[in-house]
Amino acid sequence: MSFYGRSEAYDLTLFEETVPDVELSVKSQKNNVVDLEKERNKRKKARINPLTALLGTVTSSLVLLAVVAIIHGQAQLTELNQQITDAETQLTELQSYYTQLEMKVETKLNPAMVEEYAKDVLGMSKTESYQKEFISLSQGDKAVVVGGEEESLIDRILNAISGIWSEN
Repeated sequence: MSFYGRSEAYDLTLFEETVPDVELSVKSQKNNVVDLEKERNKRKKARINPLTALLGTVTSSLVLLAVVAIIHGQAQLTELNQQITDAETQLTELQSYYTQLEMKVETKLNPAMVEEYAKDVLGMSKTESYQKEFISLSQGDKAVVVGGEEESLIDRILNAISGIWSEN
């Protein structure tokens, strides 16, 4: 595009619509030879290959199964997370209840309360020195093995033989 000799800034003729020559298109249509076989083939519907249709069906089924499996997995994951949250909440409540019960037991079973209950209700008193008796064992401590180990058959036979020799 050469704008050197022009005084216009823009060439707007490029954007104008042109009217096609109607006479030329009419004349060219009259002289065309039409092949009937090609026209019939164009008008026929495209046939679908049964193998392609089967492959498409199998592929779409697999994709659908994968999507359903993912959705099902996410649903199970959500349910399990909710169960975990519920169990943690229940655990926290039970731990709090356990702490309360433990504190109640400690207040009821402290040594001062036990001593007071023993004096007032049961009529007990602390032991005094005249109530204590000391015993001594003159023979010392002894240990007795109960049951012992069972002797094997060979040990019994040897003991029987040694018993016979010792009697003579």
